[in-house]
Amino acid sequence: MIFATARAEAEGSASSVGSKEEIEFKFYRWKEDYSWLAKKDESLTGYEQLKYMPLFGSPENYISFGGEIRYRLDTFAPYLFDLNARQKDFASNQERIMLHTDVHLSKNFRAFMQVDASTEDGRVTTRAYDQSGLDLRQGFADFILPSADDGTLTIRLGRQELWLGPTRWLAVRDPTNIRRTFDGALVEYINGGLTVRAFDAKPVIIDKGWFDDTTSEVETFKGIYAIAKKPLGAPFTVETYLMDREQESARYARGTAREERWTLGSRVSGDIGPVKYAVEGAYQFGTFGTADISAFGFNSDISSGVGSLVGIPKESEIKPRLGFRTHYGTGDRNLNDGTFRTFAAPYPAASEIAEMSLIGLSNAINISPYLQFQLPHDIFIEVNWNWVWKDTVADSAYGPPGTILTAGSTARGVAEIAELQLEWDVNTFIKVEAVFAHVFAGDYISAAKGTDGARGSDFDYGRAQVMVRF
Repeated sequence: MIFATARAEAEGSASSVGSKEEIEFKFYRWKEDYSWLAKKDESLTGYEQLKYMPLFGSPENYISFGGEIRYRLDTFAPYLFDLNARQKDFASNQERIMLHTDVHLSKNFRAFMQVDASTEDGRVTTRAYDQSGLDLRQGFADFILPSADDGTLTIRLGRQELWLGPTRWLAVRDPTNIRRTFDGALVEYINGGLTVRAFDAKPVIIDKGWFDDTTSEVETFKGIYAIAKKPLGAPFTVETYLMDREQESARYARGTAREERWTLGSRVSGDIGPVKYAVEGAYQFGTFGTADISAFGFNSDISSGVGSLVGIPKESEIKPRLGFRTHYGTGDRNLNDGTFRTFAAPYPAASEIAEMSLIGLSNAINISPYLQFQLPHDIFIEVNWNWVWKDTVADSAYGPPGTILTAGSTARGVAEIAELQLEWDVNTFIKVEAVFAHVFAGDYISAAKGTDGARGSDFDYGRAQVMVRF
């Protein structure tokens, strides 16, 4: 979920209720820090001893264990606008287990290892990231060095999730069974409100066997990402980045060719009273085959609490929020000239446009008003509506990775989507999610023909998910 992911990324590993700290879990498990348990006055419970086990007689040295078990059901009726004759109506059952160990030795060294295994049944064609035997998902070492100006320098080497900041154009692909990881190096410098991260990595290629995943030899990813919180006292956060993705083979409506695509972008976020906002824009340049890339992308999320407008007291546990999201990714105006204008985010969140993760960000205009409710007992509900159009007539609409939705039509309407999302934190350990969406095929999709000659049509999507973290 878009709103759930944003909440998860903001979670801490320890929250304060008065002077009491409690265990919570983060979306990125390697961000958790349980050193605070060393200062707990009373004896640790059995579970707390699993999260903090001191080593070598020093509170700075400890080992922590954790994991996750998740079941997810995705249903499509039919799949992808009924354009795939091999996959019509189906339900995909997905199970995954993730286990991790986190070792801290003094304040200067840390090693994190995570393994996972996953299964899937129901899809006619199983994707690489749906199913795998036990494998190393993450395995990295951190070397933490003090700097002369009171900052901290961390060098991370190994297999890792690349979290650079809250940009929606670089994500770990959590909706799928197997999250996205990279083999490479990350250097991070933190000093007060300034964070700078530089990286050079290659994606991990997933195979179905045990401990057989490999490093890609045909794709690289490198760049720098800087975050400044309240620069010069300003009431907002500014993020700026330059990222380069190189692929030996990339596929678009224009064709298939080698691509080197640079993304230069910035994101500004903050609060103005009850209003929260995040606005991001990026320009892309580089080469695709013999063509020069010149593309632009934009996204925003602006929302405000509206409880006072409908008479709900500020202290109420019911907190409604009204918001508006947008996305824009340029399309190619001429498929045969020397300038390639299709925007392609480096590794975007699959659910940027609706939760079924079937509509890509290239050649796309998307606007989405939404209404959220935070309810008692840690229940969150969102209702949203998405409109999606093509940016240019010449370019295609894009679906899941590697899927081009082509129709002999000058129409630009791709879809309208009505969606309901539910999240319930049952307790510290158990989280339940559910989604239902009805997708109305736009004029462009209705003109498309599937592999069996069927015209593009409306479809329903449903999801149920239960996750246990420990």
